[in-house]
Amino acid sequence: YRSIKFKIVLAVVLLGFISLTERGFLAYAYPLAKHDLSLTVVAMGKEYKYYYPEIDYYKGEPYLKNLEGVVDGIFLDTVKRPKNASALLFPEREYPFEFVKEEQGRCVDKEDLMLKIERALSLGKQSVTAKEITLKPDMTVKDLQKSTYRRAFFKTNYPYSSEERKENIALCAKIIGGVQLEPYNEFSFNEVVGERTEERGFKSAKIIENGKFTDGIGGGVCQVSSTLYNAVLLGGLKVTERHAHSMAVSYVEPSFDAMVSMGYADLRFVNDTKSIVFVMAKTEGDSIIVSVYGEKPKFTYKRSFEILEKIPASEYLRVFSEELNKGEERIIVYPKDGLKSQGYLEVYLNDKIKERIKLSEDKYAPLQGEVLYG
Repeated sequence: YRSIKFKIVLAVVLLGFISLTERGFLAYAYPLAKHDLSLTVVAMGKEYKYYYPEIDYYKGEPYLKNLEGVVDGIFLDTVKRPKNASALLFPEREYPFEFVKEEQGRCVDKEDLMLKIERALSLGKQSVTAKEITLKPDMTVKDLQKSTYRRAFFKTNYPYSSEERKENIALCAKIIGGVQLEPYNEFSFNEVVGERTEERGFKSAKIIENGKFTDGIGGGVCQVSSTLYNAVLLGGLKVTERHAHSMAVSYVEPSFDAMVSMGYADLRFVNDTKSIVFVMAKTEGDSIIVSVYGEKPKFTYKRSFEILEKIPASEYLRVFSEELNKGEERIIVYPKDGLKSQGYLEVYLNDKIKERIKLSEDKYAPLQGEVLYG
């Protein structure tokens, strides 16, 4: 009788222990009813609850259906993406940069969370807390500052230009000032500046067309592209397209001008460095200054040119004018000799020349003079 009573008491104690431990180490033999299954996941301040039928049994073991998809959903719902540092650009300033500090991000550790969920269900636990990991930004202020070294600048003047031409130069400088070029990307002057139209604010001013100076919308834009071309050369970047004018211009040396025309001629260059390149442009008085910023280059660069041949201008073209008296003459276009030239880029390391690169050989037509006579 005592043996039977002891066995009954022992059985009651064991059943109570199983009930208290819920799905303990004996849960495999005595699983809970399906409607009792539950799990709470705490992740970055949020709670996610799962019940049957999301949690079910397979071969006597509880599991969370589509575990990988559930964890992905928690990740996407809670992740705080990092923010890269950024630069605010002020081309008119001497040092044109201000920086917005980077921000770190946070997210749940997905692999760790899947293991925790599987383990919690196998041990009968009803809650888990996700581990958090820090996400670092790709670009910090310190990284950006390495890309803000002034690699080169170039300046041209236009003291005798018309007000309309000066306005075109200022407008074009404003458009290209502040352009950011990612590593290995190509810059196109025509794509950045766009159509030169009156609707976009460009004025009519002197341009070179068919070997003559005439009025055209956007006159002066080529001085901006030429200034940029020289800054890019001195900055050590790779020029992929450049065209000379049909006649020599006064604001840069021969073989260092860069003519642009929509649909016909462009100025292009590639950022062949490992950091961002910034283009800054501004006008000061009767001058335009273009600067190129990026990582500090290993080499320094200088320009040089040679005149290969001079092409004399022809005699004055005489044009009759009824407004002038007999024997009276008035020069309306002064002649200008043409020439052939070559441009070079000299590469220096520690003030010693390492290489002299021929950039181009150009031919500039002479400008024929014109005189009115009565």
